[in-house]
Amino acid sequence: MKKAILFLLFFSTTLYCSSQELPNLKSIKLNKNSQFKGTEPLVLKVVAYLFETPIDKNNEARREAGQFLIKWMNGTPQYVFLLEEKDTDFFNTDADLMLIYMASFAKFSLENPSQQDQRNKVLGAMQMALPYLNKQENKKSWSKELWQLNDANQKGKLEQYLYN
Repeated sequence: MKKAILFLLFFSTTLYCSSQELPNLKSIKLNKNSQFKGTEPLVLKVVAYLFETPIDKNNEARREAGQFLIKWMNGTPQYVFLLEEKDTDFFNTDADLMLIYMASFAKFSLENPSQQDQRNKVLGAMQMALPYLNKQENKKSWSKELWQLNDANQKGKLEQYLYN
């Protein structure tokens, strides 16, 4: 019994630690359409990494993950990401805030490939991004509008706030 518990503890610790490790993203070429094929699992791993690590401008691995994600979103022929100004204005006070919204948008799109309605994609992305952002300690760069958006999300009135 003790061996089984130790094994489970070791396995879960190893799994948790490896979930935060990323391959060398700089070495992954995304120049041709064919190079994007099959990258979705890696993109989801990058998104998970971004959500597992706190916002820190000095974290080089986090910066590389963000650059990879943006390059993938801009180049993938399999998905179209429409980041409309009215939706991104909430986050444009800070590049890290925008990155989390973009990561949320990518994650929602990958996990819901049949969802084509832009409104539902935005709501899904916001519902992923806002809880993560709300947990961050430094909220100095938040605009008044982002505070209101976050408040609406916490009250379950996100859709009304965005679309009424």
